[in-house]
Amino acid sequence: MTVTIEELSGIEPDLRWMPMQGEVTSDFLKRKALAGEASEEALHTVAFEAHRILGRCVSPKEADAEATGLVVGYVQSGKTLSFTTLTALARDNGYGLVILIAGTIDNLKSQSEDRLKQDLAISDEPGQPWVLIDNPATHNSGFEALKLQLGRWRSPAVSPRKKKTILITVLKQHQRLANLVECLGHRSINLHGVPCLVIDDEADQASLNNCAAKNQKTKQNNLSANYREVTNLKAVLPHHTYIQYTATPQAPLLIALADILSPDFAETLTPGQGYVGGETLFANHSLYAKVIPPAEAVATAASHPTAPLSLMDALRTFLLGACAHALAEQNTNRAMMVHPSQQTAPHTQYLDWIQTPLREWKSWLSDPVLRATLQEQFVGTHADLKKTVGEKLPCLDVLFVKMDEVLDTVMVREVNSTGKGAAPIRWGDNEYWILVGGQKLDRGYTVKGLTVTYMPRPLGVGNADNIQQRARFYGYKAGYLGYCRVYVRDDVKTAFEAYVEHENFIRSELEDMRGQPLKEWKRKFILANRLQPTRRSVMGIGLDEVTAADWLHPKAAYVNRMAVAHNRRVFDDFVGQLRNRFEELPAHEADPERYLDKRKNSPRNKLFEKVPLADAYEQLLAAVQLGTPEDATERTAMLVVLGRLLAESPAETCDVFLVGDLQPQNRSLRKQSINQVFMGKSPNTPDRALLKYCGDRELHTDERVTLHLRYFEFLKSATPVGPEDASADVPWFALHIPENLKKRILLQSET
Repeated sequence: MTVTIEELSGIEPDLRWMPMQGEVTSDFLKRKALAGEASEEALHTVAFEAHRILGRCVSPKEADAEATGLVVGYVQSGKTLSFTTLTALARDNGYGLVILIAGTIDNLKSQSEDRLKQDLAISDEPGQPWVLIDNPATHNSGFEALKLQLGRWRSPAVSPRKKKTILITVLKQHQRLANLVECLGHRSINLHGVPCLVIDDEADQASLNNCAAKNQKTKQNNLSANYREVTNLKAVLPHHTYIQYTATPQAPLLIALADILSPDFAETLTPGQGYVGGETLFANHSLYAKVIPPAEAVATAASHPTAPLSLMDALRTFLLGACAHALAEQNTNRAMMVHPSQQTAPHTQYLDWIQTPLREWKSWLSDPVLRATLQEQFVGTHADLKKTVGEKLPCLDVLFVKMDEVLDTVMVREVNSTGKGAAPIRWGDNEYWILVGGQKLDRGYTVKGLTVTYMPRPLGVGNADNIQQRARFYGYKAGYLGYCRVYVRDDVKTAFEAYVEHENFIRSELEDMRGQPLKEWKRKFILANRLQPTRRSVMGIGLDEVTAADWLHPKAAYVNRMAVAHNRRVFDDFVGQLRNRFEELPAHEADPERYLDKRKNSPRNKLFEKVPLADAYEQLLAAVQLGTPEDATERTAMLVVLGRLLAESPAETCDVFLVGDLQPQNRSLRKQSINQVFMGKSPNTPDRALLKYCGDRELHTDERVTLHLRYFEFLKSATPVGPEDASADVPWFALHIPENLKKRILLQSET
């Protein structure tokens, strides 16, 4: 499981420095393997990626310096395991201080802190390589421990093995962060020469400047409270790397490039075997995703005296899955999550809707007639589970034997920040849980053994990252995937479906930028209508929206002689290759009805069918030079769409038309913009029997991308476009995008 130098030296581009795996990391990985929490192969991947992340950070042997990195995983995919491994590796490589900014509320911080203690085997035993300090402040014992341990770290009299790494956990709350800054910036503390790693868990939340967008408009420099303290923290650490961990990187990627938290580099994490995410749960025709009818999504006690039918369906699905779990005598949890609203008021109603039938069903079990009636209500549920569990699903009679046990032991709990709901879930006390809650069940919260989610929450403002963070139903569920169901509104289901492509595109872009300065990446996103990448308040980078029309083509004339000459060479080379490799057909002979052309004195259109799209992409569309920012933006969007298509289907083809057999066509210009690229029908009549020419726009297929190539000659009376020889034989292209490929593209503004 040891990561070797040979593996690390093969990373391209080169790492900033070469981390070494030592005793602490090796022992940590052995403990995880012996506990059966992950396979050796999976742990090796985690360790390798931790080496790669640390190797992008400031080396512990460098002089004082700083860097900011972004690490992107999937929701519920094991980001905690990654940064725990990174922490162990930092210890092995001489980092004296590791700061974990964990959770905006205490239960999330405790969740991460408990994992650190468990994974790193932190205890009160002597000889520990760690000193764990929780929320230090100058008025508590944490400050004294910090001073003592930093003194040991800097002392030449203390052997390296006895120099402990200080591990600080701090709540992501401005006063807690300010206390930490006060400690580290105290006159009695000297941090020069102490390598530090700052890990910001869920870094897109609450750390960024919520005043950024407003500052741009007002020309002010206001700072939100948490952001101010995070930047103060960076300022008091002379030698550090700030690592942003998140599954939703949109916000860190869209803050201003000059922002101190804008990442210098990015790394992506590989989920382990058995991970279940959006590609599975929200695939086309998914059996796992269920739609809550609109009336039931807004159900109240007045409109629904008893539980909505979809909620009852979800409850029966969970209970039957719990029966299968009980039958297998597994020592794990199974849970159902009901997430109706961020507000606490609706929780009481949902608790009643769930608890009432549970009490009633439990009372029925002792009566043979009522028991049979109840079992009959589960017939449809069993049939639905059979579609995903398959032949391994026990018959309903066998499963129902365990219904007594499940109903006797299932625990229904409210989870929120007030009253009884604030108490932590003691997972070991019970196997079966139904949790009803809001914000506390959102980002970062782990529901153990979650199989059924019922989430009637609306789409809301439609920030893509916020919606994705609701996906507590993702995770390592391959072993019991067949029992999993997600009930959401129709528009929320559509948003999750669209997010899959959005997420994959971001990750592929970041992987292409691996090891390169991330600030040089021109931000671009594929995103469904109605969604924005993130909250506007933090955005410092403007985005232009381009939605593909039926036809995409440059609007402005090429504006200089060099561009025209370059594009002639590009066209000549590409057309020459087409003629050498493919059959050239008169278009009207290839499909006389569709590409109708009965003209007598006009050069005929030529057609090359099923040309590799990759060739057209690389040799022509990406190579031509355009004259205006508007045309360049549209071309970039077009390349994003085609690049994504080729990534998914490298063998994709397109049809190429040589319009008018590339004979120059006369056109006029107005303010450097071309008038009417396409020749229309001739004559202009809806009666196809009278047509002599179908019109240029008809020259396309519905199932493939279509490319038009042509030459224009701009009339002498038109506005000049440059030197005399730049107005004749000007190459032009147009691209038809089939309906199923149209995408909404957001591109970083040039201004």
